Amino acid sequence: MVFKNQNSQDVKESIESMKLALQQSQILMLSGGFSSGDEPDGSGKFIANELQNEILHAEIQALLDRDGLILGICNGFQALVKSGLLPNGEIGSLQADDPTLTHNEINRHISRMVSTRVASTLSPWTSLMKPGDIHKIAISHGEGRFYANQQWVQKLKENGQICFQYADEQGRAPLASP
Repeated sequence: MVFKNQNSQDVKESIESMKLALQQSQILMLSGGFSSGDEPDGSGKFIANELQNEILHAEIQALLDRDGLILGICNGFQALVKSGLLPNGEIGSLQADDPTLTHNEINRHISRMVSTRVASTLSPWTSLMKPGDIHKIAISHGEGRFYANQQWVQKLKENGQICFQYADEQGRAPLASP
């Protein structure tokens, strides 16, 4: 569904439409897309804010309770991180040391093909892949660098929550994010 946000009535109607769609769904997929000139956290911040709406929050929890799946791509992934769904598995307030997405290390937009290495196959999205497999993917982002402190990185590794890592052409990983 398209989440309309040109005015408050659009938002209200979109929340109701999304509520009904979630009640009939097994998968919530949040796509990317730019808004507000893609100001820092623009679309991701907007989507995360809508996920925290009490109506949608309840429906997303119900989806999770019935073993529903959630996937976020581009700003959709950013929204999952900014809402707490990743890596915590629930919508909530972020703590100062929670993982986040931030500006690329070169502090400018990057758009290119990169190699990634499969690091974990515990997710239903990666279950048919093999650890170590290399995939070429297109990236295009200004705030695509996942950042977490060492304790979080260790926890994510132990939980098998790091599905992919940037790699060189020979599959050596992890490399720093572009």
